[in-house]
Amino acid sequence: MMFRKTAALFLILSLLVTAFAQEITLQVMSTTIVENPEGTVEQAIADAFMAENPDIKIEFVGTPMNNIHARLTTLAIGGEVPDVFTHNPEFIAAAYDLGLTADLNELFSEEFLSGFYESALNEATFEGELQFLPWFTTPMGLLYRADWFEEAGLEAPQTWDDFLNAAKTLTQDTDGDGQVDRWGFAMVGTKNGSGFARYAQIMHTFGAQEVRKDENGNWVTDLDSPEGIQALDFFTSLVTEHGVVPPGPTETGYGEAVSLMASEKTAMMVTGPHTIGAILAQNPDLDGKIHSVAIPMGQERSASLGLLGFAISSSSENKEAAAKYLEFLVNTENLLEWNRVTGRMPARVEAGEQPQISGPVYTGFVDAINYAQPVPTTSFYTQLTDVVGEAFQSVMVGGVSAEDAAMQAAEQTRSIIADSE
Repeated sequence: MMFRKTAALFLILSLLVTAFAQEITLQVMSTTIVENPEGTVEQAIADAFMAENPDIKIEFVGTPMNNIHARLTTLAIGGEVPDVFTHNPEFIAAAYDLGLTADLNELFSEEFLSGFYESALNEATFEGELQFLPWFTTPMGLLYRADWFEEAGLEAPQTWDDFLNAAKTLTQDTDGDGQVDRWGFAMVGTKNGSGFARYAQIMHTFGAQEVRKDENGNWVTDLDSPEGIQALDFFTSLVTEHGVVPPGPTETGYGEAVSLMASEKTAMMVTGPHTIGAILAQNPDLDGKIHSVAIPMGQERSASLGLLGFAISSSSENKEAAAKYLEFLVNTENLLEWNRVTGRMPARVEAGEQPQISGPVYTGFVDAINYAQPVPTTSFYTQLTDVVGEAFQSVMVGGVSAEDAAMQAAEQTRSIIADSE
């Protein structure tokens, strides 16, 4: 009898050991898991996946977007890259050079991949390899307080002259104490990816590019071109001349700008659709009061696709499990819930065609896709963040002229290009 009990116990223990031994832990380095409300939705999706796949455990490694490229580079040197990590076009050439990514063409079927927007797949591909699976897009547009615009008799700004007029009109002393307490524009003026991305979109509308290839296929910059100087002068004058930006713009990052909009201190913000969810998470009473329009026009219209997705590490021993998780992540139900809560636009056609992605809240972002320009695919691109950030900050707080700051930034950029060759 004792023998049978012992044998039964041994069998149970063996089964448990086998079960635990077969469990796969996927390390997922995510930038959105540390954001609000994004993190709540992403965790819920992961929990649902784990409920359906009890043999796979998702272990998030939260990393802010502005830090992830440097962190991945460091981890690559130490051979400790997680199974799955957030990826975007800005880092695609550098990641390829580091050998970080598996070619997802080999892990997903052609039929499945055909369900993504072609523009998203193109931006996620480098040297013929699908470096990451597109998840969502955040095309840049201009958020504005539709109710304040209506009260002031203003139309949604179509040009930068319209924008400046609205910003001046809506910069006000609302409580009558002689001090401005509401401003026209929530500028993200930090010297990081958030500040750089927004300034670059504004600069593009003036007809200048931070880097581009010339007719001979060589990398060049327009930072010190007449258009580049004009863009820098306009952007910084919002602080130095027109006073339509709250105090401390060089310390105002994305999170601070969102809070300025949510606390009803500012009327406009250049950003993506995800910001709608972030604002409403802080102030639900603003639901329906915030609309969008494409970024105002200078010489031309321009926007970024703002693509983000997940790559699978080339060194991962769990590539099939990682692919299974990513396929679950981008199913239509999950993409629509992600959009509903965060405002971010789905990268798959079926989800993007659903009725919930319509109306004045998203009009500007849908329109912006028509003007989307691809991110330059070069390994040195992320180095421009500090260069360009230093340029606009030196004008706003350092007393440097826009022309001198543009020339210095262009000289640094040309040096970076030369060092990369």
